[in-house]
Amino acid sequence: MGAAQPESAPQHLDLRVSQAPVSMRADSATVKDASGAKAKCNVYNRYYLCQQMDITVHVLKNGKEVGSVSFGVTHKMNLKQTSPKWSESVQFSKAKIVGNARGVLMTPRVSCGNPCKATPKIPKRTLGAAFSGSVDYADAIRKGKSHGTASKYEYTFTKAGYTPGNVSYDSLNYRCDDTFSSQQRPGCVFPKYTPTLTAMKDLPTIAKHIRSVQNRGGHYGRYGSGHPLHRLTDKKKAEANRRAVCGKMKPGKGKSCDEYPFARTHEGGTKLPKASRGVAAVPRGEQNQQGGMLTAFNLKQRVMEREAFWVSV
Repeated sequence: MGAAQPESAPQHLDLRVSQAPVSMRADSATVKDASGAKAKCNVYNRYYLCQQMDITVHVLKNGKEVGSVSFGVTHKMNLKQTSPKWSESVQFSKAKIVGNARGVLMTPRVSCGNPCKATPKIPKRTLGAAFSGSVDYADAIRKGKSHGTASKYEYTFTKAGYTPGNVSYDSLNYRCDDTFSSQQRPGCVFPKYTPTLTAMKDLPTIAKHIRSVQNRGGHYGRYGSGHPLHRLTDKKKAEANRRAVCGKMKPGKGKSCDEYPFARTHEGGTKLPKASRGVAAVPRGEQNQQGGMLTAFNLKQRVMEREAFWVSV
């Protein structure tokens, strides 16, 4: 009888997944697709996010790559000022398939932290042609509360006979709150984006005063100074701040004392050195408009207690 033939060594078939690092940057403009132009991505502002991820599935045989499939995922999320419900579009590009990488099936999963609920409408697909999906979100935030979380995207890749591969990543953090209940409904923002108050450019005397203070000392509130202002919601503390700097001032007929930084900030009153603060006599009409502008800005940008903002005049 002939010698027994040795059994062939088992093959190790695996899928390994990699993704390219992403750098996000703030962009004050609302980012939209322009007709015939390539839209900006990996940018965000207070209510909008565009995030693009590049993913590659490596097909391995006995530890050696025998093929790969690469594709991009573009997320576009639009939060709402006065609703804790919003949606996200998800676009998967046409996959680039190299070598023995056909037949890779992708199974997606999307979640967010409780009490946020994500309802994904992204199909399970064999990678190849471009396709799209969406995710609906709802945050059951309670009255007087705020809640921060992020979307978690998880993908499992399978191919017949191969050990599955996985990859996951998060969106930028978003925050939903119901802390303006007496003035507006709950809503959500990207808190990493620091909004800028620009309305006071229309108040010539006050704008001049703010510029004069921002141009000296620590340049508080001026974009790029590293020293934003921070909202103060305690009315008694705000009144104390105003008395501390305007209490002894006599602005004259038809005039009012204007303080910068604003009394309704944590930098107000005498919190900062003299070089970084100031008071001026301004027309009472401008002073009356200023308060409304600050209130409207806080509502529009959902600026909460101790949250930062810039002032541009």
